[in-house]
Amino acid sequence: MSENLTPEFSRIVKVHELTAKKTTHDIEASAAERAALADRFELISIEKLVAKLTLTVAGNGEVTVRGPLHAEITQRCVVSLEPVPETVDDEIEVLYSPHVSEENLPSTADDLEGLSEEELMALLEQPEPLTDGMIDLGEVASQFLAISMDPYPRKEGVDIDEFAEEEEVEEKPNPFAKLAGLKDKLENKN
Repeated sequence: MSENLTPEFSRIVKVHELTAKKTTHDIEASAAERAALADRFELISIEKLVAKLTLTVAGNGEVTVRGPLHAEITQRCVVSLEPVPETVDDEIEVLYSPHVSEENLPSTADDLEGLSEEELMALLEQPEPLTDGMIDLGEVASQFLAISMDPYPRKEGVDIDEFAEEEEVEEKPNPFAKLAGLKDKLENKN
C-alpha cells in the first residue's frame, strides 16, 4: 500500500515472526470493519466476512497465502435498487515474493497500454511484492471479496423492461421547416 493508508479490515502477519513453514490464520471482520468495507465497496451491508488462510514459506523467502473465503453481503439490484443478498465463497491464492519490487509494477492503466498479451499474462502470473516482510491478510480477503461478488446483482424476478424509462418523444418543430416555408413563400411571390 503505497499511500500508507490503513485498510478497513487489517490483519498484519510479519513473515519473519512465523515459527513454522506452514501456519494457518482464521480471520473474521468485526461489525465496524464490515461496515467500513461495505462503504468502500458501495454495498448495503456485509453481514459476515471470514477466511481461513494458510501461509506456506518457501526457502527462497516467497510466501503462498491460500484458503477459503466466505462472505454474506447485501447489494443493490442494478435494475430496481432493491436489496439483493448474496453468499460469496471463493478460494484465495496469492504468491508473495521479496524479490519483486512495487516500483517495477504498473501503477496506472496508462502503464498497461502497449503491452502485448504475453507481457500482460506475465504480469498476472508475477508474484505480489512482499513489502517490509509483511502481509495484510485482511486486505487480501477484502480484495478477493471485491472481485468475487456479483458485479451486476439482480433481484430474482425483476424484469428489466419493467423499469426501462420510456422517453416521451415530444414533437418539436423543426427550425429548418420554418426556413423551408419562408423559402416557398419567397419563391411563390416571384
